[in-house]
Amino acid sequence: MNKLAGILLSVIISVALSWLVLNQHPGIQGSSARKTSVYEKVISSGTLRCGYFEEAPFTFIDPNTGKKSGIAIELAEKIASELGLKVEWTTAVNFGALVDDLTNNKYDAICASLFSLPRGGRIDYTAPYAYVPVYAYTQAGRAEFDNKLEQLDWSKISVAGLDGEGGTTAARKKLPEAKFVLLPQNMQIADMLTSVADKKADMAFVMPTVFKNFDKNNPGKLTKVAADKPFHVFTVTFGIKSGEPALKNMLDFMMRNLAAEGYVEGLFRKYDPDNLLFQPESLYKAAR
Repeated sequence: MNKLAGILLSVIISVALSWLVLNQHPGIQGSSARKTSVYEKVISSGTLRCGYFEEAPFTFIDPNTGKKSGIAIELAEKIASELGLKVEWTTAVNFGALVDDLTNNKYDAICASLFSLPRGGRIDYTAPYAYVPVYAYTQAGRAEFDNKLEQLDWSKISVAGLDGEGGTTAARKKLPEAKFVLLPQNMQIADMLTSVADKKADMAFVMPTVFKNFDKNNPGKLTKVAADKPFHVFTVTFGIKSGEPALKNMLDFMMRNLAAEGYVEGLFRKYDPDNLLFQPESLYKAAR
């Protein structure tokens, strides 16, 4: 089956699933006020409206030109191109409003480095396109946390966080006794590391690529807390509003197809040349 035939088959399956959903709820089917699905809006408009937030190496924003680049940016553009669509990018203002903006139709999908987290059933995740580790980082010269994260008295330790962000969410769940220093929701992920560097918190939990970019601009201020494994590993996906099976099926098909072709792996070679993240599932399993 060639690529175009595969895409057409995916669309047919998506439409069939939508039909089945409607026929399981006759009241909805028979109503003249039936809402148009997000999938139908995307196909009829020829545009996929993508929400995004800045997080290297998935999304970079050039401060001078505003131009977007990165793994998630190129992946979304490729998916749209393969489907004969164009992408309309919309900034996600903050993590706290991320899901609300999606369910309120500010955008059709969150096309970014979205970590799969429990979000009250309000969001569905696409097939993952990456697996990323999260580590702890503290001020340079501090070694008292090394290889001791599971034995520390967390009631005496402060952790910089950003409400709704993946690393912070994992830390709050795993370390309920820690003192969290939460930043305003309009701040960036890297600002958590700035809080640690400014000694407003003892540590922060972020991806190694976030630390790499911070360290490039602030050399020698922070260091990774030594550990024999990541603090947490996330699956990375795009997100859509819950209850949109046709749109999810279409995006899932494209995610898997582009992974099978080696396109996703090529993006990681381009934007993560030091192999700091786990792209292939085999690498993720090897690191567990």
